[in-house]
Amino acid sequence: MEVDTLIIGYVPLEDAAGKKPAAVRSDKYFRDLLARFDLGTIHYADQSDWKEKADQINPLIIISLGGSWYAEEVRRYKEDALLYAVDDLGSVFRRKAEAEEKKQKHIRVFTEVADFVKRFRSGEENPDMVRKFAAMSYDDLYKMIIQAIIGKDRELSKRAWNLLMDDNGQSKFVWMRAQLIVEVWQNCDGKGKEEMLCMAMNQHIDEEMARKIDDFTDENGQKYHQYMFRDPFGEDLDYIRRIPFGVKGQDKYAYEAILDKYETPNGPQMLLEAGQMKSQKREHFKTEAEKVYRVLKSWTEDPMKSKKELGVIPWDEQDSNEEPLTERELNSMKRFLQKHDPLNYAVLFTDSG
Repeated sequence: MEVDTLIIGYVPLEDAAGKKPAAVRSDKYFRDLLARFDLGTIHYADQSDWKEKADQINPLIIISLGGSWYAEEVRRYKEDALLYAVDDLGSVFRRKAEAEEKKQKHIRVFTEVADFVKRFRSGEENPDMVRKFAAMSYDDLYKMIIQAIIGKDRELSKRAWNLLMDDNGQSKFVWMRAQLIVEVWQNCDGKGKEEMLCMAMNQHIDEEMARKIDDFTDENGQKYHQYMFRDPFGEDLDYIRRIPFGVKGQDKYAYEAILDKYETPNGPQMLLEAGQMKSQKREHFKTEAEKVYRVLKSWTEDPMKSKKELGVIPWDEQDSNEEPLTERELNSMKRFLQKHDPLNYAVLFTDSG
């Protein structure tokens, strides 16, 4: 099936003659960006005629350039389409320090849209159900997601939970996540609280920011799960967190009292922490990947550049910084970039092999 996608806030330049350099640069940037993704049949509209265009094509997907505030107006008018809000093109280049972050958000959004388009075409997603989902009120959507999470369909439950936990999702899902987490913590017994805390620590494990170690039993016979925290590179930090085992039917306040012994955070605190550490780790590696990309880009232009010219400190103290990158240094940086910035890795190395 064909998928209609409406982009609001950008219309390709038909002729660059007489246009300001900034407009030409923004147009080229966005054309190049769009060329990297299959977003379905794309339609364009500016801020003055988007309503007419939306009525005409009835898009399944809308990408609104102009930020979240402007997107709310689009949402109120066309509530049965999947809506994505991104920064307008002018703001991308307004501040050099923020340009890369805004470009990366464009890439994240377009990657997600391309994935939706692929699923629509394969029949994995039903357009009518998607429109119904998009038009739901906050309360109805919240109830539906909760039912999906607690239901017997494990794959549906996983998708619903991932939707709530997506840090790049719509703002209403962020509020739903907070509401759900607080409600669950307040109402579950000791065993439920234990499982919630372990789930939070599993997020740290998934991000390689912690590892499970042997259980611990204190002088009163209380048993604890134990986790060793790790730095972003996987090294132990010698900071251990203990989560007490709970019992089915255990009074929730009695369980919470045990947390104080080893200063263990409660469920909402620990899940917030997991999200923050995940974001901080990604931001750290994003910054490092930008540095590595600049080095490798310079290297591809002249493989004989010295480490000093590339701004690289030799791994081995005996190596001279006047020499080119060693094979080990080069391969290590390639692996790092491929893992943490696959798009730019592909730009540098896919075609060249």
